[in-house]
Amino acid sequence: MKRLLKFAFQSFFRNFWLSVVTVIIVSLSLFSISFLLMVNILTQHVLEVVEDRTEVFIDLTAEATDEQAEVLVSELNKLPAIKESIFVTPEQTLVDFTSRHSHDPLMIESLDALEENPFQGSIKLTVHDIGDFPAILSELSKEEYTPFLEIEDNEFTEAKLLIERISDYSVKVQKTFFFISLLFIIISVLVVFNTIQIGIYTHREEIGIMKLVGASNSFIRSPFLIEGFFYSFIGFILLLILLYPFLSFIQSYIDGFFGEYSLNLISALNSNFIKVFASEFFVAIIITMASSLLAVRRYLKV
Repeated sequence: MKRLLKFAFQSFFRNFWLSVVTVIIVSLSLFSISFLLMVNILTQHVLEVVEDRTEVFIDLTAEATDEQAEVLVSELNKLPAIKESIFVTPEQTLVDFTSRHSHDPLMIESLDALEENPFQGSIKLTVHDIGDFPAILSELSKEEYTPFLEIEDNEFTEAKLLIERISDYSVKVQKTFFFISLLFIIISVLVVFNTIQIGIYTHREEIGIMKLVGASNSFIRSPFLIEGFFYSFIGFILLLILLYPFLSFIQSYIDGFFGEYSLNLISALNSNFIKVFASEFFVAIIITMASSLLAVRRYLKV
């Protein structure tokens, strides 16, 4: 085994700069796949947070009393699609509105000029899945609810559109990085294939001597396969070294873009460490070992 490793190391360092380029290409392939996985994790997090925080307010009609509103809330809480429904009184609505517009003196003055509270009561809804909004809208449009609720489709549509925009953006980003990853994988396969080919050519004299002294076919081929493993292992280590600083660097941009919905990328990566890096290492092994095996079978005639 020592002789095999020695021969593999000699092949790796004899074409040192070619080996460096090969390792970098393999690492870039893994890096693009890592970014693809992180985009998926980030998107899932943002969608979950948005869904969890999305609230829809449905105005009560002027005829609805507080007692009727409480009964209505109790009925709505029985619907499986609704996580929670809460009755918001006109007084609470006024307080919330004033708090939201405290920085707008003109709005506050206009509100103070009114002799009575201009707001009606409302019901605040949170749901398990924003995709259930159409079904909820259909349910709330039934005759037993119409005397008490003033339903506007846009209340549901705006929340649904937000989720759809995030999902569409995520799909586009993931498609882009999927093709980038695929491109780097193809390049990696070609580079490793050609590197092993050059290694076989460089060691043609040693291979000839091995044949003369009766070395087995597997002994002659193994160092080149081990060399392929070196490329995947070193490329994987390089990924580990570079990925964390890169995530730290882009964290501020992620926070600025997603705001309150953002996710700490390093914490997310640590939480999915085995899932992400096991798949990365597996991909690296497949790329380099398959390329090495193809090159050995084609160019190493033993």
